[in-house]
Amino acid sequence: YSTTCTLKMSALRICKPFTASAQRVVSRRPCVRVSASMKLYSNPMSRGKIIEWYLQEIGATDVEVINLDLKEKREHKSETFKKVNPFGKVPALEDGDLKLFESGAILLYLAEKYGKIQDPTQRAKATQWALFANSTLAISVFSEQFRDRAMPDLFSNLDALLAQHPYLEGDAFSVSDVAVGAYLLYIPAMLPQVDLSPYPNVLAYMQRLAQRPACAATVAARSQERRQQEATAAAAAAETEKKKSA
Repeated sequence: YSTTCTLKMSALRICKPFTASAQRVVSRRPCVRVSASMKLYSNPMSRGKIIEWYLQEIGATDVEVINLDLKEKREHKSETFKKVNPFGKVPALEDGDLKLFESGAILLYLAEKYGKIQDPTQRAKATQWALFANSTLAISVFSEQFRDRAMPDLFSNLDALLAQHPYLEGDAFSVSDVAVGAYLLYIPAMLPQVDLSPYPNVLAYMQRLAQRPACAATVAARSQERRQQEATAAAAAAETEKKKSA
């Protein structure tokens, strides 16, 4: 893979960055506004990180990333932001007169705009995987009522597919891998009790994606941050129980 996108990432405006690990150092200098033709409204805790991952992969330096305050100021519910996304959720993209929401739709738009989708066949494949990620995969994994029944069959088939090729569409990385890979990488952080060891090709695929510099700086970093938060909370709870029983 190329490291060009990592070198260009500094051109993006990223408010309120976070440190994913001790090895990753993030500047705490004030955000600097740049002139950008597009605006991505995001938040470090949201699926906006999926879009940020793809922006870095394709070296899109003309996009201004604006992290909204979702807790105290609730900027995503403001009348101003609802002109971009009437449902008041992030991520959302603004490109001139175009206002777009839903992470899958944004990924597909960016892939086409930056020349990564060039014909109807490529568009159909990318759309297929984006829909798969946001519907079939998400429901099978993150909906507890369906997980035990749906996940084993889905992951067995995905594992068999990834045994044939390193990426979803073959030998080359594509927007499809961002759409699907992001959800896979969130599993260990959000569902640590889910055992993925029966699916070695899926695990190897997840590792390949996590090692890409753009993913390591965005989605993988967010997953690691989530795991650290869960570990800290668990340790605090255990300490509280220990004091109660003492």
